[in-house]
Parts: sequence; structure tokens; C-alpha cells
Amino acid sequence: MSHDNQDIHILKCRLEGLVDNAQAWRLKSELEKLSDVERLDVNIDKRLIRIITKRPCSVSEFQPIAEKCGLALLPFKITAVQDNSSFSGVEKKRSAQVSIGGMHCRSCEITIERKLGELPQVNKVSVNADKGLAHIVYSGEPLGINVMQEAIGEYGYRILGLIHDTSKGGQRRDSVGGEDIRRADKPSWRQLVGLFAVVIFAGSIFSRLGWLNSGINIGTAASFGAVFLIGLVAASSSCLAVSGGLLLSSAARFNERYQSASAMARFRPVLMFVSGRLLSYFVLGGVIGLVGVALSPPPLVTGIITIAAALYMFVMGLEMLHLAPFWMKNLLPRLPKFLSHRVVDAGEQTHPFVPFLLGAGTFFLPCGFTQSLQLYALTTGSFWTSAIALFAFALGTAPALLALGWASGSFRGKLGQWFFRFSGAVVVILGLWNIQNGMAITGYPINLSHLVALRSSAGERLDAQDANVVFDGTRQIVSMTVTNDGYSPDNFTLQQGVPTRWEIEAKDLGGCLSVIQAPKLGLRQRLNAGLNVIEFTPENAGTFAFSCSMGMYGGEIKVVNS
Repeated sequence: MSHDNQDIHILKCRLEGLVDNAQAWRLKSELEKLSDVERLDVNIDKRLIRIITKRPCSVSEFQPIAEKCGLALLPFKITAVQDNSSFSGVEKKRSAQVSIGGMHCRSCEITIERKLGELPQVNKVSVNADKGLAHIVYSGEPLGINVMQEAIGEYGYRILGLIHDTSKGGQRRDSVGGEDIRRADKPSWRQLVGLFAVVIFAGSIFSRLGWLNSGINIGTAASFGAVFLIGLVAASSSCLAVSGGLLLSSAARFNERYQSASAMARFRPVLMFVSGRLLSYFVLGGVIGLVGVALSPPPLVTGIITIAAALYMFVMGLEMLHLAPFWMKNLLPRLPKFLSHRVVDAGEQTHPFVPFLLGAGTFFLPCGFTQSLQLYALTTGSFWTSAIALFAFALGTAPALLALGWASGSFRGKLGQWFFRFSGAVVVILGLWNIQNGMAITGYPINLSHLVALRSSAGERLDAQDANVVFDGTRQIVSMTVTNDGYSPDNFTLQQGVPTRWEIEAKDLGGCLSVIQAPKLGLRQRLNAGLNVIEFTPENAGTFAFSCSMGMYGGEIKVVNS
């Protein structure tokens, strides 16, 4: 086909009703048979078709052919290329760099890349949440800020400025108020004090009610209620943007294919999606726990991993509050972005079972909450413990997914901003709490009361008999009880060099309380219901910490000179 001595006209259309690739290729084949068609290109991912013709053509001329293929053409843009000698069939590509506010994590990057990528003139998008920038390669007319804002605004993101655009000779063009918007995202110190005060007060109330106890007899090391709460927080953040988008897209495609289905039948893909998510988090969470069993990490390694997961949550919480510096955000590990895009691409399929598989695939989507819990699951060394912990998290996100259809307008504007800040404060507190737990696992708990009155017990003598320790003439016997509330007593004094019998009556063995450890004494034992006995001889004087396997409950053994 030649372009000499004739005008070339380009007709761009959206493809409505596209179910599979075969439809698109059939339409392409049929249109190429027309004498006026010079060339056409189909972008299945964006559902776009570009038809290059010798004369001006309208959509109505091609509509009958599209209908035979089960499709409908919606006009997008018509242009004419007058200089045929330079026409190559490929529009000139340009690039733009855009500043975007409201991003927090890799999930935000994927959401924005996909939404901006749906714009017809956009060829490629690369987003960096840490820098708050998007690099866009496009063809055709220059990108408008309003068009981009419309594409991502419903997800809570804001176009702060068009920094660089080659269509304008590389000129810098900033939108008004970009820096003001950035500063507005950061709460003042008064607001921060109020946020953390509310979080700490709420946490103390939940603790008194027993909602944060780890002693729930379902095998969970971290409390079911605490992890469920993390799931609720994650569901209110951008972490669920990709999963929610997958749910909506798969449900929409199911309903498009089965338009005559009843209301209950239309809700089926939603239930399948959530069911797949719950099942995968349970099974794959358990598998991670089994990996931990195979590795059998010592308390020091377990503590370090726990601290790493806690630091991850801490930094993520600071980022949610827009307080994390750039260097700190770079410390966070990142999953390959292509894996997440692969999972999201599967949402284009229409098989009735696809929603279930998509829900299961969300286990691999980037979410700081999920990754920190996966890291935690590795330390449990138990299939059931890690499986139920991840299941509790997925269950916490389930209400938001189930209500996504009617609650899409919730938590927006000022309310959404404050709720997100509150969530960030919760994550920061959880991170700090788990840092303490990790230190306890390693045998070096952070105890503020001891920091105030720090003194070494080495060289001390036993001035009074410890009421919790009985000496039978040859050995000292310690009696301790384990309940849902922890250890009782949780501290006692022993004499150096004297054989010791530690009798532990386990009344409740929920979660991490099923294991007791004192790393600096070389002790670690899994407890059974009833009486458990640990025998050892304290060789050195000093103060030695003991705790459950995750450091959530602990106590101290003070060893003094005989």
C-alpha cells in the first residue's frame, strides 16, 4: 500500500463488548479486506483500534462489520495527515513527567500505571511512588492535567503538576498549589499528638477487653483480633486498591457475559473472589510457616526477622502520615512489579471460575501489610499458626471487598484524609510494639522501668527468700502458671550454681504462649497442657529475660551469688 498523492485519515475507536482476543483479530481481518483501509492497529489491552484510510470515514461505515464480530465501535478521535511523504504509519511519540500526590506504596504505582495506561494516546507509564513522579510516553495531542486527574482522581490521587513535556519543547509547566498540596498532606505536630493519643487510648481499651490477647485457643501466635484489625486498616488504605479493582473488573465482566443472571447470581463472582482470597491466604500462609519449620531459625534469627517486619510496618506507617524521608522509604523491600501486573491482567478473562483464581492471586500483590505478615509467618514455625494469622488478615479485608460496590464513595475528602492518618498512626504503634517483641525474643527486651533504674544484679546476695522459689536441699524449685494473660509469676530470683527445676503449669496454650524461651540461658521448650518441667543450672549471675516465641509476653529471672 502506498501513501503517495493522497491524504491519509486516521480513525480511532474504542472496542466495546470485547470478550476475547479472537473477536479483535476477526474484526481486524474483516476490516483489512476493505479497499479504503490502508492499515489498522488493534490494542487489545486498551480496547482500542486505529483505522488508517484513504478518505474520511465515519464510525457508522465500519459498525456493521463490528457487530458481526459481537463488538461496537465508539469514536474517539479523527485526524488527517496531509504530508503523505513523511507518513510512516506511526505517530510521533512524546514523553511527559508528571508529579502526583497521594501515593504511598507499590500498589499505588500499579493502580496509576494501569489507569493512566488506559488513556488512548498513552503508550507506556512508569510510576515511582517514592519520588511522587510518573513518566509517560504518549503519541498524539499533549496530555491534559484534567484528563489525567479524571483517570486517577477516584482513587484519591492528585495531579500536582506537569513537570516536563517534550511536546512543549521540554518546557517546565507546574500546576498551581502543588507544593501546598504536599504540605497539606502532612499533619501538624498537634494533630500527630492527638492521633497517637487516640490510638494509644483505643489500644488500652481493646487490651482491657481482651481483644488483643494472644491467648485465643486457635493456634495463632499473634492475636486473631490484632491481625484482624490490621486487615481492617489495610482495607481502608491504598493497599486494597489493586485487589478492589480486580474484584470490580472480574465482577463486571461476569455480569456483562451473563446479563440475564439474577441479582444473587451477579453477586457470585464477588463471593468467589473473596473465597479465593481467604483460602489462598490460609493455605499459602501455612506453607510459609512450614518453610519456617524447615529452617528452624534460632531465637536470635527469629527476633531479627520480627524486628525487620516491625521496622517495615513502622516506615510504612510514617509514609502513610507523609513523614517518612526518601532514604527511609528506599529501605523497604519491593516485589517485582511485573508479577502484580500479570495477576491484574488475568482480570480480563471471563471464565466463571476466574474470580476465584484472581482472589487467590492477590496473595502475591504488593501490600506492605501483607508482606510484613508474611515475614512474621516465616518466624512462627507452624503451619496452623501462620495459616490462621494470614487468614485473619484476609478476613479483616473481606468486609471492605464485599461492600466495595456500594461503599466506593466512603472515606473521601476530609474524612478520608483523617481516617488514613489514623490508620498510619495505628501502623506506627504496631511497628513499635513489634520492635519490642522482637527485642524480647532475642533476649534483650526493652523495659522502660529498668532503663530508669538500671543496675546490675551481678555480685548481689539473696537477702530474702523468694516466695516463688522453694529449696528442697539439693535444688531450687520454681512454680509458674501460664494463662491467656501471660505468666504468673513473671519474675523470680534464683541462686547461682544451684540446680533448678522450673515447673510450668500450662492452663492456656493459645498462640505464642505454647513456646517458652530464655535465649541467654539457652532454654527453649514447647509446652503441653498441664505440668511441664525444665531443669537447668544458672551458671552466671545477672538478669535473664524469658518470653513466649513471639515476645508478646515475658518475664525475668534474676540470678544472684549464693
